[in-house]
Amino acid sequence: MSVFKQNPPHHGPKWSLEDAKGLIESLIRRVGGRWRGLCAREQDNLSLWVPVGLAGGIAVYFSLPTEPYVGWSIVCFVGAALAAYLVRHRGWLAVAAVFALCAALGFLAAQLRSLSVAAPVLQAEMQGTPIQGRVMQASLNQEGGTTLLLKPTFIGGLPDAGLPALVRLRVRQEHAPIWPGDEIETRAMLWPPAEPVAPGAFDFARQAWFRGLGGTGVTLAAPDILRSERLGGWQVAIASTREVVARHVIEHMSEKEGPVAAALMTGLRHAIDEDVEQDLRDAGLAHILAISGLHMVLFAGTLFWLVRAVLALFPPLAHRYPIKKWAASVALLGALAYLFLSGGSVATQRAFIMAALMFVAVLIDRPAFSLRNVALAAVIVLLMRPESLLEPGFQMSFAAVTALVAVYQNREMQLLRLRENATGLSGAIRLAVVYMITLCITSLVAGAATAPFAAFHFNRMAAFGLAGNMAAMPLVGTLIMPSALIAYILMPLGLEGPALWVMEMGLAGVIWVAEEVSNWGGAVVTIGSFSTLALGLISLGGAWMALWQTSLRRAGLGPLLLGLYLASQPSTPDILVNRDAKLAAVKEEGGRYLWSGRTPRYARESWLRRNGEAPDTDISSRRLPCDEIGCVAEGTPIVALPISSAALGDDCREADIVIASIPVRRRERESCNAILIIDRFDVAREGAHAIYLDEGGNIERVETVRDWRGDRPWSGPSSGWDPQ
Repeated sequence: MSVFKQNPPHHGPKWSLEDAKGLIESLIRRVGGRWRGLCAREQDNLSLWVPVGLAGGIAVYFSLPTEPYVGWSIVCFVGAALAAYLVRHRGWLAVAAVFALCAALGFLAAQLRSLSVAAPVLQAEMQGTPIQGRVMQASLNQEGGTTLLLKPTFIGGLPDAGLPALVRLRVRQEHAPIWPGDEIETRAMLWPPAEPVAPGAFDFARQAWFRGLGGTGVTLAAPDILRSERLGGWQVAIASTREVVARHVIEHMSEKEGPVAAALMTGLRHAIDEDVEQDLRDAGLAHILAISGLHMVLFAGTLFWLVRAVLALFPPLAHRYPIKKWAASVALLGALAYLFLSGGSVATQRAFIMAALMFVAVLIDRPAFSLRNVALAAVIVLLMRPESLLEPGFQMSFAAVTALVAVYQNREMQLLRLRENATGLSGAIRLAVVYMITLCITSLVAGAATAPFAAFHFNRMAAFGLAGNMAAMPLVGTLIMPSALIAYILMPLGLEGPALWVMEMGLAGVIWVAEEVSNWGGAVVTIGSFSTLALGLISLGGAWMALWQTSLRRAGLGPLLLGLYLASQPSTPDILVNRDAKLAAVKEEGGRYLWSGRTPRYARESWLRRNGEAPDTDISSRRLPCDEIGCVAEGTPIVALPISSAALGDDCREADIVIASIPVRRRERESCNAILIIDRFDVAREGAHAIYLDEGGNIERVETVRDWRGDRPWSGPSSGWDPQ
């Protein structure tokens, strides 16, 4: 018999089916309650998703391979509106229906916009044709010549009904001064707007379609001025004023600073030195050249501050009347004047809308900076110009502004509290610290928000952009833009000299910063092209985290991280063929391209960037083995590039892929052993080709520009070369 007391056996609690059911129901209630609480707190932010819905519909329209029937688009919009009305009281189902309605509206707006701008486009290259027309814009360019935007009245060989709305001509010959409003006559080589140099590359023809540009060209003789008429409507008057201001500024400043100042004051960038522009781009300061929301806010904000300061000098006036609103009204008018004087481009219109909403908010006693104002500006821009969604300027500007407003609102800008009671030396020091910290945060947030879009569109990022902006932006905000405003005010009196001198000194500092930063080792990081899906996931994740205010924002990390992962895994073609089949690139084992044929600069640089290589790479040592009848790339597969029919027979017997800059007849194709044959007619019909191989060297897929663009209004006959 044991002397130890034995404990009774321990049995855990008995769980019944009812207990488990109760636990599950409790968890569901808790999760559901938390979800309903989050949703209730986010109701006020639902309107922020309206531009996202519009953008989704616009994106779907531009992604279609064929042009849809407009009647079906209207039917879908009406159906979405009816569905939204029927479920208007059903909570989140109503929210989903409204979002679908916004998408349908964006789709319809994009299609109607495409139909409204429809105009004739040149169908083929025209050599030495006479052309007459009215000059709408005349700008100095980087080569020292003139670039004309011409409204043609006669083009040899074309009926009046086939005349493009606008033609852009580059004048290389010496000529008499040409101003907007002049009627000119010349002979020129003309091309249709250029198609992409590779599937997925920038489509200039699509951009030209929405701008009414039906052709580009170069003059073969100095233009003759048939009639000079400077009073041909407000558009011509504004264009003439811009040219007068731009040329006056360039003449009164040094060679580097003058064209940059002219670009900031008039939006005319053609005369900027190529090296200066490249340095600004490499230092992350290229945004200074494009009139954006920053410039508009600085210009109008300076005017707002000046007017308010002057009115504050009169205490009876300041105490009795709303001088803040008066100053906002003057600043709004000043922003409108700057819009016209800077050219009224799509980017400038977008900047004006955002600045105007800010000053209108002041007039109605609402917060000037809020996500609602940003969303409203995006809605206006997308409905007016849906094609803006595809432009890097729209994507980068709204990404930066949205991210900045979201960060500063959610952090409640605790740093700004340091400004309270900021008097004396200590107050000045605190203000300086706040300014530098705020500038650093702004540069970091804006840089992070715009980096994916810069990488997608330009295949590059400025590694030291933060340093460049930290050094240069104080000059832009305190010297350059305020001086530009003062110069505009004093120019009618002929007293703008001192203001232009201050502006020149500020620009000299910015250019010096750009030169120094761009010379740092590794200043530019080149990134291979990645998919639109990756950019879409990054955009969705970023918008999700910026627009929601509760813990719901954490869900945006999923698509954001997935998009970044996909972007880090670029897939570039193994073989590229130009539109005339005279230029080809074959990827070697190390991932670099080997080249054959002549190398048009724009196509070569674009291919290098998209492959993740620097565009200024020396390719002299990376030529394919060539002789007088063709080139051959040995490896798996063997790629032959005959330029003569004498080489076609041997290439067909030995090579796996034949890329011929000559026609290959049907009989020759049938007897050829090559797996793939591409001749000059194939590329002329289908555009540039991109060939992807698997790990074994087998052809995985072949993409063409024609397949990528689809059958859309802007994808008609086009050239492969843009003289600009």
